[in-house]
Amino acid sequence: MEKEQCTGCEACINICPAGAVSMEEDREGFLYPKVREELCISCGKCLAVCPVSAEQPEDGGQAKVYAAWSLDPGIRWDSTSGGVFTELALAVLERGGAVCGAAYDERHMVRHQIEDTRQGIEKLRQSKYVQSRMGESYQEMGSLLRQGRELLFCGTPCQCGALFSYCGEEGIDTGNLYLADFICRGSNSPKVYRKFLEELEEKYRSPVKRVWFKNKTYGWNRFSTRVEFENGEAFLKDRDHDPYIRGYIEENLYIRPSCAECRFKGFRRRADLTLGDFWGVQLSESMEESDGGTSLVMIHTAKGEKLWEGIAHRLYWTRKEVKEAAAGNQCLYHCAPPGRHRQQFMEDLDRIPVIENIERFLRKNEE
Repeated sequence: MEKEQCTGCEACINICPAGAVSMEEDREGFLYPKVREELCISCGKCLAVCPVSAEQPEDGGQAKVYAAWSLDPGIRWDSTSGGVFTELALAVLERGGAVCGAAYDERHMVRHQIEDTRQGIEKLRQSKYVQSRMGESYQEMGSLLRQGRELLFCGTPCQCGALFSYCGEEGIDTGNLYLADFICRGSNSPKVYRKFLEELEEKYRSPVKRVWFKNKTYGWNRFSTRVEFENGEAFLKDRDHDPYIRGYIEENLYIRPSCAECRFKGFRRRADLTLGDFWGVQLSESMEESDGGTSLVMIHTAKGEKLWEGIAHRLYWTRKEVKEAAAGNQCLYHCAPPGRHRQQFMEDLDRIPVIENIERFLRKNEE
């Protein structure tokens, strides 16, 4: 497999019985596997578990589609869209299960971790616009499934594919595993994200206290990036003024190379459910209420249907069509292509401050 095809899912380091695989960061800040030949026993497990190399599911082109939001206003406000993920997670917890999702660590970088308390679920909420480290979470999730516990995993479509492959290669029964992916636009470079935070810390002369992407201070439709600092100050810019989000959405400057040829678009995915923002829909005559955020929910399997039925009473929801979901979510079917300035941006990543590096290409776009 070519380097550009690697999604950085880390399934290979979890399954290697000899500990011969490690992840190393390239100059763009993305992690790729490196094999220590002196330790490799040529078992082939690292190749077999790779979600890119694995057999892909058929694209049935069908799904049950819903627009929904949580009836709990606190959950809805603290969530990226309508709070459906949190309701799914709480339902699994109530049955003694656990949830694995992306959370910020002590340095505000992102990694997947397992939580089994309501307080822990709060760490897994909200979009995090940087690639998440999986670490040894596959092994930890495998242990829970072997114990017979229910587990909800939420990640990118390729991460869901990797976990499905890992369980298959390890002979783990997936009857209690629920996979929830989301409509993914692409994973951003941790190096770019790290430099962005470091420059904000220098500007505000204080360490970062909290990162909150898609903050709803200005509403869901005009979502914002909010970075809070230990000194009480905050960076708050909406989607049209935050350089980090604009560089991602408008210019595609720092998305992982494999995301430009993602093999998990449409309905070729292992997930039981797909979540997202249901852009363009209005479930209430009140614009203020609608601007609180609406979740897109796509049900692919009987297990996904079971999860949905268990939380429907906690939601305000209505049935929709796939074409309605796709209208505001082009990345359901299509990849975000590399930006025309991506190569130059990455070549200058260690030479020019990252915010300045982003903004010069935003200016070119406006000229």
